[in-house]
Amino acid sequence: MKAKLTEEDVINWWLEKYHDTNLDKVKEEHPEWAKDPEKHTRDFYAAYMVTEEQHDEWKEWLITTLMKQLRQSRRYIERGLWSVYLNTSPSVLPNSGMKHKQIAE
Repeated sequence: MKAKLTEEDVINWWLEKYHDTNLDKVKEEHPEWAKDPEKHTRDFYAAYMVTEEQHDEWKEWLITTLMKQLRQSRRYIERGLWSVYLNTSPSVLPNSGMKHKQIAE
């Protein structure tokens, strides 16, 4: 049986894929963030933002992974995803999807 997916695993997925780092490296680089994570949450998410496309790719990976691991339907996973999403989702760069929206108009 595979180990269960943790919040750290979910965050590390997008950190490694889009920023070539992980939470352990971030904590080493910013020890003050590790000491008081609640105080530095905004700093962390501002430093490691992703584009809208990257966010969507991450979210699809998360849903698919949870469906496989929990052997549940997409609808079931999406209904309960909000709590995991709030704690693990990357911040999206402002206007990262504007090129697509401007072309469509």
